[in-house]
Amino acid sequence: MPEFLNDVVAAQPPLARALWAVVSLALLVAALVVLRLERRMFVARGKGASWWVVRLASLPALAVVVAAVFGPARAVSGMEGLAVFYLLLLGVAPLLWFGVHLLAGWLASPRLSRGESAWIAGSGLMLLLCPPAVFTALQTPVFMISRQFDAVARASRPETPLPHRADAAQRFRLGDAGVLVAQSLIAPPGVQIERVEALQGGLWADTATQMHPWLCRNGEDLHLAWADGSEPPPLRIYWRDTAGQAWQSGIKVAPAAVPARDFVVGWREDGFDLPVPLSRDRVQPAWLADGRLHYRSLNGVLQPGESARDDCVMRGYRRVAAASEGPAAAVLLRVEGPAPGGTLTYLLNRP
Repeated sequence: MPEFLNDVVAAQPPLARALWAVVSLALLVAALVVLRLERRMFVARGKGASWWVVRLASLPALAVVVAAVFGPARAVSGMEGLAVFYLLLLGVAPLLWFGVHLLAGWLASPRLSRGESAWIAGSGLMLLLCPPAVFTALQTPVFMISRQFDAVARASRPETPLPHRADAAQRFRLGDAGVLVAQSLIAPPGVQIERVEALQGGLWADTATQMHPWLCRNGEDLHLAWADGSEPPPLRIYWRDTAGQAWQSGIKVAPAAVPARDFVVGWREDGFDLPVPLSRDRVQPAWLADGRLHYRSLNGVLQPGESARDDCVMRGYRRVAAASEGPAAAVLLRVEGPAPGGTLTYLLNRP
């Protein structure tokens, strides 16, 4: 199986993989039944051997069609290549497919009529097109069934306090922009976080499928940051302990009353050190070019070794291409303010 298909299958929940396996088996059985009935029909006409010849001709016919459609289309780039692909697929491919089957039926002994050869070609085309159509039609139902099953399984987990160590909350002055509050939840060895949900709009949503600048992960550690006067939404963590036991824990961040201190960045030639871990969504480093700063999104193109799951900018953050980029000249922080739709921005320039 190609590697990308392995990745797609591995990303599916267990129930979804089981449902797709059942669908695949059902399609295989249906195809065998169709072929058996079709063969019996030709055997009754005394043309069973000819049916085998024409049916096996579907394999070279498929190879000819694939070569005729994809070869020229790949030789042309851009939108013109797409136009060539559809032109060949809709205009040339049917002629080649049915033409090869008609030729095989004419060469077979006893010879098949053009209608019989066209029947075999049409049924073969149906067998090729049905699986993609069925898989496409069932994507949403399988997803919904699997999602509901997983939700019920998660809800049945026993609830217990999160085993993470809650470090003391810290407050940082962002100049005239306001105050940033940050807190880290450090996981003990062996704990594995499987899912983090946030309560937003009255619904629990998986943070892995949406932007969550107030939260980032580094391994099994969770790091939160929010503007003073607001707070992150309640969180629900699904995790497993060292014995593999599944648990769920609720978290609601309490307001911090500690004094605020300056948000100081440590500058290095190959990166910078933030005083607390922040989400990549909050941090935009900038480089000086043509007399002005050019900002770069850290989530746009991940560096080698980075992952979408571990999305914190940690102390010791390093630019892999520092030799060609040069040292960062500034760091821009973006923090959602207490007012709806308000965003606090704070620019820190390299001395």
